[in-house]
Amino acid sequence: MAVMLGAAGTGLSGAVTAIAMFGFVIGVIGLLRGRVRWAHLRSRTAAAATLAGSLAAFTLAAVAAPAPPTPATTASPAAASRAPARSRPAASASAGTSTAASPSATNPPQPSHVPAAARVIPAAAGDTVNAAGAVLPNAARTPGAVNPAVTQATIRSTICVAGWTATVRPPSSVTTRLKIQQLASGYAYKGDTTTGDYEEDHLISLELGGSPAATANLWPEPYATAEGARVKDRVENTLHTLVCNHTITLATAQHAIATNWWIAYRTYVTAATSPTTPAPPRVPAPAPAPAPVVPGNGATALCNDGTYSYAAHHRGACSHHGGVRVFYT
Repeated sequence: MAVMLGAAGTGLSGAVTAIAMFGFVIGVIGLLRGRVRWAHLRSRTAAAATLAGSLAAFTLAAVAAPAPPTPATTASPAAASRAPARSRPAASASAGTSTAASPSATNPPQPSHVPAAARVIPAAAGDTVNAAGAVLPNAARTPGAVNPAVTQATIRSTICVAGWTATVRPPSSVTTRLKIQQLASGYAYKGDTTTGDYEEDHLISLELGGSPAATANLWPEPYATAEGARVKDRVENTLHTLVCNHTITLATAQHAIATNWWIAYRTYVTAATSPTTPAPPRVPAPAPAPAPVVPGNGATALCNDGTYSYAAHHRGACSHHGGVRVFYT
């Protein structure tokens, strides 16, 4: 019965252990009493042999026992099912295949308060510099956004009112915090991350109806360029004047500065203030031919056939001489 229970519990090693235990008990009893009739041990010699056999069986059971489970084999079924999935990238890498790096490997973890437009952005997504050296915003990060309260119908009560932009301008603490986050994420000019070198600029300025706090309308614009923040301020002021004078529409101004503020500057500022080509000198009209000298014979007209007429009135003069060439009076 002991052998059967051991085999059912732990297999072969359990059965051998049960036999060894049974033999050990019989051997000890036989050595103490000299013999064990019910176990057919007639002397201490037989008991000693039985005890030695039981010790040998213990050794055999220990050798045959399975190895203790490792932490990987004791993991829960759910963890075991997930383990192969986690190990696949390493296996494929060892086989020579390339694997994409995880976002956490290429981009540092960022706090939850970072605006969505500034999260997980590659360092290469910085400012754009055109051939003229003008620094433009990254179009993917700062496409521009407008203030829905400012429309063509409301410009007289909003942007064209002196001091109106101060009522919607966000506090510097908000724009400075966003500037720091954008610079840290790679949105910078030539790797410069010094906050004092930048103006957190509205791409569509507030005076043109740009959104005050949308991250899609704010970008770190550098000062340290010939065609940078201070130059852009000039085109903003010019467009604002044109809109409030109804020279151009609000939508035209917003589209121009959001698409490419440098082209807008060249169109509305540089071209408007450049000297015009001087007009060619005016050629005076030829002087009229002097009137013929009136002959002293008192003629009133010269006829086409070269004769003179002495008619008192223009009507009928030179009627038979081919008409009048010149009237003298």
